[in-house]
Amino acid sequence: MATTAGGTHRYNRGAVAFHWIIAMLVLVQIYIGWTFADLARGDARTEWFNWHKTVGFAILLLSIARLGWRIANPPPPLPDVLPTWERTLALINHTLFYVILIGLPLTGWMYLSTGKPSLTSATTPLVGGLSWPFIPGLPRGAHGGFEQAHIVLVWVTYALLILHVGAALKHQFVDRSRVANRMPPFGTREG
Repeated sequence: MATTAGGTHRYNRGAVAFHWIIAMLVLVQIYIGWTFADLARGDARTEWFNWHKTVGFAILLLSIARLGWRIANPPPPLPDVLPTWERTLALINHTLFYVILIGLPLTGWMYLSTGKPSLTSATTPLVGGLSWPFIPGLPRGAHGGFEQAHIVLVWVTYALLILHVGAALKHQFVDRSRVANRMPPFGTREG
């Protein structure tokens, strides 16, 4: 944990790297998801869907690694100047992000694992000739439920992103507080 000149504790480099890599992958995933959803069935849609699965599994693996990193390297404390309601909301938002970043790819994986291709293959294709195993033993009748859960979690992700980015922008540009210094690349402030 690093400390700025003004005394604000910052996330360490590993946490920062996980944060920004996963953030970029989530934005790419949103674009891919909206793109392939609007395509007619065919080769182009299949290629986009393979990208969607590949990025989704990358987010899953990185999020599990990030959670392990966070457990081994606890985050810096929130500054005492933050009101209780903001501290509580920050804790809820960060917790829900972990639920989403792991739960969203898991529900997608469960959806895939109960689809028709899982009846004839043990894996699903990814980009670059890679493949990913289906989860064995899931009830095929849960296919629609997994799809609905995945869709609901997508919308929860949008809400969390708006809240998270809005809070970061508020701290950086409205409050001009040191809270935004916790996650580089934001610069340090003395106020």
